Amino acid sequence: MQFIHRFLSAWFGFNKQQRNGLLVLCTIILFLFVIRLSISSFITPEPILFADFSNTKLPKLNSATAATDSASEANGLFIFDPNTVTKEQLVKLGLKEKTANTFINYRNKGAHFNKKEDLKKVYGITDELYSKLESYILISKANDPEKTFIQQEPKSKKQIKTVELNSVDSIGLLPLPGIGPGYAKRILKYRSLLGGYYSIEQLKEVYGFTDSLFRVVKDYVKVDPSLITKIDLNTEDFKKLNAHPYLSYEDTKTIFNYRRKNGPITKLEHLRICISDEGQLQKIIPYLNIN
Repeated sequence: MQFIHRFLSAWFGFNKQQRNGLLVLCTIILFLFVIRLSISSFITPEPILFADFSNTKLPKLNSATAATDSASEANGLFIFDPNTVTKEQLVKLGLKEKTANTFINYRNKGAHFNKKEDLKKVYGITDELYSKLESYILISKANDPEKTFIQQEPKSKKQIKTVELNSVDSIGLLPLPGIGPGYAKRILKYRSLLGGYYSIEQLKEVYGFTDSLFRVVKDYVKVDPSLITKIDLNTEDFKKLNAHPYLSYEDTKTIFNYRRKNGPITKLEHLRICISDEGQLQKIIPYLNIN
């Protein structure tokens, strides 16, 4: 202690009272430091527990999205591809069973949905129903023929001969730009289902036939409507009549019911009673033996 007094006096010139005060302060600081070390060695900190939130349903950040999702689930709506959707799924989407049958029958006859608006071609899909489903339609582009059709060497128009669609065979279709064996087979298959083409525009109804491909080939094809195989509504059997792409199951059933109750269909007015959609009626007329 005397050493500390001499040190402070020699180096800092402190008097006795100042030295005593500084010494007390240092003693207090040292005492507090010792207490701090003692406490840390005797006290064990409590472990930090983290709550398990794995089963906790957190609220969605976007309230508008949450409201939309809830409404969609309540209405039974979900994203679907019209080229693969099943009848059961169509019913869940709000289609009547009759309309769902027409939808599947239309697709089974070779129709393909290339864009959302193609759903309107199905008899029974009203504008109101289409508006309800539009935002849930997702058409897969995995096998988009527009991106995958065979690229052929460019040919001049003089090298490509115009083909008649109702008499040409698959070999005769191959020289057309953008037409490979796959497309040739589809064109002939659809021709067989129809009974022949009456317009080159009908090529757009062939499975996978895009607008861009049609623009490439339209200058090299023509049709002879006289080669169309006609249907006799009064003698044709149910199965064959129903196989036509422009007649749904409901249309065929209505035609047969009319024949049973009223006799032969001999006038266009008779047919209008069976097929109320004028657009559909005009499409089927070229294939019928009717005055």
